[in-house]
Amino acid sequence: MIFVIKEHRRLLEQPGSPTGWLVAQWAKIMVLPQFFLAPFTLLFGRWEGPMIFLARFLAMHVVYYLDRMIPYTRALGICHLVTFGPLFIWFSLNFSEIYQGWGVFGFLFVIEYIIIGLCLYFDLRDLILYLCGRPYPCYVRDYNRTGYLHIEDKRVEQPVTLLSIFFW
Repeated sequence: MIFVIKEHRRLLEQPGSPTGWLVAQWAKIMVLPQFFLAPFTLLFGRWEGPMIFLARFLAMHVVYYLDRMIPYTRALGICHLVTFGPLFIWFSLNFSEIYQGWGVFGFLFVIEYIIIGLCLYFDLRDLILYLCGRPYPCYVRDYNRTGYLHIEDKRVEQPVTLLSIFFW
């Protein structure tokens, strides 16, 4: 699990890809609050923070195995779909109860809910693109072009354009 994080972080720290930089920033926004929510919410007798932490922990294990089978592809987002997807549905069905249970810190729950929702949106979009024959995100195509990665699949050579940055 730590190997996957280090390997992908090492790649995202390389110059030459604006989308790589954006993905690195998004990873911080997505992951860091999840580690702080677990102990914070337990202080108030709430279990949503530990549930989010557990989903993150499980997602990292799933991505480890996926990365061994399909490295650097958009399909790696499956790790979030199978771990955070059910949690997001549960949060959605119980939103007002959870929000009220967080009291004055309800806005923190809303922020985390939005972050999880955006993550799931991006991952679902990426899975659909993967299934449609566009398996490599822009940053992987950039890093293959600049030599930081070497991928044999010819689809990695698809051009990175402004349109592809936002849509494929």
